Amino acid sequence: MKDCAATSAWRSNKRRQKRIGHGADVMYEDRAHELLKEMAAKHVMVEISLSSNDLILGISGKDHPFPLYRQFGVPVALASDDEGVSRIDLTHEYVRAVQTYDLHYMDLKQMVRTGLEHAFLTGDKRMGDARRIYVNGLGLLARSTRGGKNRPHPARVS
Repeated sequence: MKDCAATSAWRSNKRRQKRIGHGADVMYEDRAHELLKEMAAKHVMVEISLSSNDLILGISGKDHPFPLYRQFGVPVALASDDEGVSRIDLTHEYVRAVQTYDLHYMDLKQMVRTGLEHAFLTGDKRMGDARRIYVNGLGLLARSTRGGKNRPHPARVS
């Protein structure tokens, strides 16, 4: 079998790359289970774009490797891919993950933290923004999962 582009890039740059995007076709890799174990051991994060993977690749629900990454202990974070094109924000991705994979508050909290830990920010900038993003993100998620009139509009999020 041929390696998929994202994980092949990671394999060729093992010392530098600490995250990959999408990762929807990991099971098409040669020795996929070994790769998942190695990614977990080396803390290589996978950004999961559930809506994008569904709309573009047709991969969703039980066919998506999201639960497999979690089962193997691979760090995962949710991403919205291209919000300007898809009109789907990160809150939508968290709600979708909860509804599809029966995630709990601590699962969400861990994914938010993982995303911040692997962000392309350095030093003080990462820590300064991390607390604000973490607190605001969890607050938005809590309001959006309640439904009703408290649901914030993505354009109004600061």
